[in-house]
Amino acid sequence: MRPLARRIAFGGFLVALAGALTYAYVTFVLRAPADAFRFERGGETFELLAPEAFGVLLVLPLLILGLARSLADLPWPQRVLSLLLRTAFLALVALALASPVRTESTDRVATVVLVDVSDSVTDEALAAARTELERVLAARRADDLVRLVTFAERPRLVPIERDGKPSVPSIAELRHARTAKGPAAAPGPGAATDIQAALQLAYGLYPPGYLKRALLFTDGVETNGDLLSEANRARSFGVRLFTRPYREPPPGEVSVVGLRLPDKVDVGQSFTVTAELYASRPTRARLRLFQGEALNGLDPVRELELSGGRSEVEFKSVVRVGGEVTYALELEPQGPDAFRENNRYRATLDVPGRPLVLYVEGQPARASYLANALTAQQFDVDVRAPSAFPASLGEMERFDFVILSDTPREALGPARTRARRDSWRDPGRGLGLAAGPPRVGPPGGGHTPHRRPP
Repeated sequence: MRPLARRIAFGGFLVALAGALTYAYVTFVLRAPADAFRFERGGETFELLAPEAFGVLLVLPLLILGLARSLADLPWPQRVLSLLLRTAFLALVALALASPVRTESTDRVATVVLVDVSDSVTDEALAAARTELERVLAARRADDLVRLVTFAERPRLVPIERDGKPSVPSIAELRHARTAKGPAAAPGPGAATDIQAALQLAYGLYPPGYLKRALLFTDGVETNGDLLSEANRARSFGVRLFTRPYREPPPGEVSVVGLRLPDKVDVGQSFTVTAELYASRPTRARLRLFQGEALNGLDPVRELELSGGRSEVEFKSVVRVGGEVTYALELEPQGPDAFRENNRYRATLDVPGRPLVLYVEGQPARASYLANALTAQQFDVDVRAPSAFPASLGEMERFDFVILSDTPREALGPARTRARRDSWRDPGRGLGLAAGPPRVGPPGGGHTPHRRPP
């Protein structure tokens, strides 16, 4: 056969092949019924979501043309094998683009009940949650699953079956008890609320082949985590989230939110101290304002009728001596109070004035000489006997410098010695020792906090 005739015959073959592929694509793909690419087997449905992707196979004639026009000097068996491999690869690409899916139908439901048991939730609210949990357990079918997760600062899985029978835990069992580890003054496990962590724990409780449901009971007071972002993540995992907010009123709670002091105060000038309070419901309370270790002189105690929400109370005060002054507000509720740890607040005020020196003299008859010299140098001097030395760091804070003269350790005692040592560690306070008979150093002060470095 002549070369021209071979080319014409080869071109006709390619055109015929392209026409046949186009006819098959239109007839069996584009005009096929909706269920042509769906079949069921063993309770599972297999389906191609985009069968039109098989149009990729229409480029098969181009592969044959490229193989024929190739300049590679290969034997014809190798060329045929190359064409078959390329055709198979093209078919796999078309199949992948057609989006094959497997669908499994199930009506079994796995429900994880998330119950907020933080300290802000009352027993009445938990009782309502228990009632709802009992209803969920009673409504479940034989193939359904129900799991219970309680959460506050941390979530935990709580068993709800005993001896193979449903058993809803009591309110005390739902609460998160404090463990024996850790200091007693530390916040309890119910002091915080982390709904996000509870949802994350629920993800691992859903077995495969179940519809995933989550039922959330909470008061919405979230202290840790981000529920909104986790809810979007749960939806991406196929978890449908349902919420049941607590309708019961919050527990009775009164707290000191803050204590506001003026930015600048002069010695001898009266000013206002503002206390910020919060009450979850109307109640009565007593307020005590301390200046240092003693009650505030001008306005020490208030009896109040608090309405629900935030409120402010103003106290009048005056500072007679310059330096740092600490104010402490103590609240004594006359009604229910769930968290007594937040009933005290402290704030420090720096009042400009002459430096204040505490002069402790073991021989009072000689105190006037040094006291007069310090006064002449614009110092305020507080002369005391060793028995009147401050016994706490709070009493020491208003003094800028401490002078101990002829004061043996026996005259101070352990409590006052510790207060002096702690105040010495403050980098803004100085200490002077004047030792005559009896001495402060050995043997009177050897191996005592007087001689130890801070």
